[in-house]
Amino acid sequence: MNTKTIAVTVFYMVLQGYHAIIYPSDYACTLCEDPTQVTFNFIVVGGGSAGATVAARLSEIPEWNVLLLEAGDDPPELSENPFLWSHNLRTKYDWAFFSEKNPLFFKGMEDERCIISRGLMLSGSSSINAMVYLRGFVRDFNQWKYNYGCHGWSFKDVLPYFKKSEDFVDLSRLDPDVHSVGGMLTVTPLKTHDQAYKVIAEAQELFNVNKLEDLNIIEPAVGYGNFDSTTRNGRRCSTLKAFLMPASNRSNLYVAKNTIVTKIIIVDGVAVGVEFKCSSGEIKSVFCTNEVVLCAGPIKSPQLLMLSGIGPREHLNEHDIHVINDLPVGLNLQDHMSLPALVFTDRKCRPIEDIKKESSDLLKKEMSLFSKNTPTLGLTNLMTYYKSNEDFEYADLQIINFRIPYNTTNTLPNKINLFTNMFGYTKEVTNLFDELNLLSDIILMTPIILQPLSTGRIKLKSVNPLDDPSIILDYLAHEEEIETLLKGIEFIVKLSKTKHFKDAGLVLEELKLPNCADYVWDTRDYWICVIQNLAAPFYHVVGSCRMGPEDDPFTVVDPYLKVKGIIGLRLIDSSIMPKIVSANTNAATIMIGEKGSDIIKEYYGKL
Repeated sequence: MNTKTIAVTVFYMVLQGYHAIIYPSDYACTLCEDPTQVTFNFIVVGGGSAGATVAARLSEIPEWNVLLLEAGDDPPELSENPFLWSHNLRTKYDWAFFSEKNPLFFKGMEDERCIISRGLMLSGSSSINAMVYLRGFVRDFNQWKYNYGCHGWSFKDVLPYFKKSEDFVDLSRLDPDVHSVGGMLTVTPLKTHDQAYKVIAEAQELFNVNKLEDLNIIEPAVGYGNFDSTTRNGRRCSTLKAFLMPASNRSNLYVAKNTIVTKIIIVDGVAVGVEFKCSSGEIKSVFCTNEVVLCAGPIKSPQLLMLSGIGPREHLNEHDIHVINDLPVGLNLQDHMSLPALVFTDRKCRPIEDIKKESSDLLKKEMSLFSKNTPTLGLTNLMTYYKSNEDFEYADLQIINFRIPYNTTNTLPNKINLFTNMFGYTKEVTNLFDELNLLSDIILMTPIILQPLSTGRIKLKSVNPLDDPSIILDYLAHEEEIETLLKGIEFIVKLSKTKHFKDAGLVLEELKLPNCADYVWDTRDYWICVIQNLAAPFYHVVGSCRMGPEDDPFTVVDPYLKVKGIIGLRLIDSSIMPKIVSANTNAATIMIGEKGSDIIKEYYGKL
């Protein structure tokens, strides 16, 4: 079966079993015609992972009218299939931000700039991500409270909100101290037919990396296992599906799609509404009686604050923006840096026709799970928490695996090479992956730093709200971060030399990067050069509007998520994280939405 036939077969298999989804009706036209038709109590800006959660939860109070403004539209049908999660990257459903150039890193990326994908649709990045349900470590949230002064945000404080959301499907592993059933967000284990899962897992056990039945256990998670996923009946369970759609029949919830907010209206230190752009291009205003709740995400939220006069005084002055409050908006940007450059081929000696058939058969098996209502991410189901130093109490590395079927690196619907699509690599780099993919399937083992030390920054490029902001990534600026990545590489190289890998025919291949031609493969200098060229952020951007005590000059919001110095304005999304969690960030973002909603309800005596 040739590659084109496989792609067509997969397309039809994707469509099998889709159920008609009734999305929230669109209030945008009515809003643009007359923004005063309804008196709104709350305006929620951004319908992403946090915003969809917040809008749904606030609308539980019948006497509150809640307006949700979302810049995107409904998700595409293709987003339903977990196995094809990456197919919506760099489409109209992706903001597809790009960073500025960095003098030391990103040399193997187009124009030496990082791609930063963020969901541009209802439920935001929870409609474009890989549906990983990992919360983070106990230590992460305790640091928020004890190291960063975020009272009420310790692990003991946030665990009830993780559990409040959760409907944990696998009752055989249900620990009531950790998980719960009956919540809005369905959490499901994954399945896979990929034979490399067992190979990698058993090889890791040779190095005392043992199996974990649950990667969200309360004690330090060190080991490998199947992570749970935000899926329901084999399909994506975004915050749109979990929270917003069940609430959309409420008469007090109004959802305006394709509506871009351009400014928060602040009068005498009080947020009273927002300006927004209609599809006609006309800018209009809508007002609220209680609060504006900003949930636009870690890139758009700081941009909108600065455009509204809240941000670093010197920077706002550069753009002739009237300063309402001088706050460190846009600083403290964080992400998990990864190295998607350790590539394995399957070099068992056999005819190319056999290689094609094996690849096609596995792909069809994995895709068939979708029609059986069983979620899979293929080999990506396997995830490892690894300690680079045995003296550490917690893991400091995560290892994620990807299988790319034979000769499929250039078959995405958007016509962009898979490695450019996901990581922004140049044609010169992707050619190297393409050549290896013509030998067999390739497997990517990717080490990821869980606790980065370096930060970036969001700045304004202009006062035009439709322009992307400037994203400055000063990542990997600390030597310890490089050393941590090198430890992850060293572990994967050790795995490649085990009998398990050799018997399976898995060979760690040299990526002959032109920029690294002066270095001998698999030496320290070679891997440092690879890091400088191919290390990439992993879609987990957070922290640009840091939470902390009212008197901390490095913070933007207080522990009640109020924007400092402004009445009637809260910020509830991943930008408030003072320190990134040691895991994929979507579960923690939803938790922030849950807890933030209750903070608002309690403030108004409705909890």
